[in-house]
Amino acid sequence: MKIAETWDSFLFSQAIRGFLLLTQSILRKYIILPSLIIAKNLTRILLFELPEWSQDLKDWKKEMHVKCTYNGVQLSETEFPDNWLTDGIR
Repeated sequence: MKIAETWDSFLFSQAIRGFLLLTQSILRKYIILPSLIIAKNLTRILLFELPEWSQDLKDWKKEMHVKCTYNGVQLSETEFPDNWLTDGIR
């Protein structure tokens, strides 16, 4: 509750929080996870084990981030609502 109240005290808090969540989601899906997959498989190669490229890439493509409103109502997977900056997302 204290964290939620802190977010509500800032001007444009929902917009800032929304952009931070989108940035974190994009960084995780397109930079951090592929880097970890590459590092894992290169380590397996160095240890003379079989790499798991196909399984890792299949799992990576299945990863999905569910967008919700600040109240927990699930949004469309492909579109943002018109007022997502003022209502907020999770």
